Amino acid sequence: MKNKLPYILEIDSLNKKFNNKTIISNASFKLKKGQVIGLTGKNGSGKTTLFKIISGIMHPTSGNGKIQDKYLFSSNPDYRKYLIYWSHYPQFYSSLTGYENIKLFLNLRSEFDQVHLIKDYAEKYDLKNQIFKKISKYSFGQIQRLKLIQLAISNWDLALLDEPHSGIDIDGKKILDKNFNKWSKMEKTIFIISHNKVWLEGNCDTIFNLENSKLYKND
Repeated sequence: MKNKLPYILEIDSLNKKFNNKTIISNASFKLKKGQVIGLTGKNGSGKTTLFKIISGIMHPTSGNGKIQDKYLFSSNPDYRKYLIYWSHYPQFYSSLTGYENIKLFLNLRSEFDQVHLIKDYAEKYDLKNQIFKKISKYSFGQIQRLKLIQLAISNWDLALLDEPHSGIDIDGKKILDKNFNKWSKMEKTIFIISHNKVWLEGNCDTIFNLENSKLYKND
């Protein structure tokens, strides 16, 4: 039976410390399905740390969380199939081609039936001439477009996007923003870090701000 709960992500009393310095203090929030949620804050405020914790790359000092009723921060990685993380960093193997990287990404997610679509998405997102080249030959903008293919080709319920507009051209931004509207209608949830407050205010249902280790909802 389809999950009828309105929330895709629930975080309760999340704390993170590095060398006794508190980065995130007692953060609790819920993200509804189909929403676009913004996250702002100064550089070094802990925004990327929060995304790494949710995605399972990093463990919290304490706290609890659930995605689609699957518990986060546990030894069971099942919850990861529900989310995708767009990092600051390439997260691709430089010795492999773009095609090989996307194929590996899909295979690791057991989404084998999507592999045949890689070339179609490469043409759609203007990477037709690069998709069979090694990542070491890609520009930063081309890396961002390859991440866009990852996002569009895979199945997920929650996308954690860390500055996805950075380094991508105007056409790429339009493609991304158009997809946001489509995904929202499909009840997919976007949680996005951005310093562009004008864009966030025009496109987000809710905006959080992380400041002095505290997470606030902007009114």
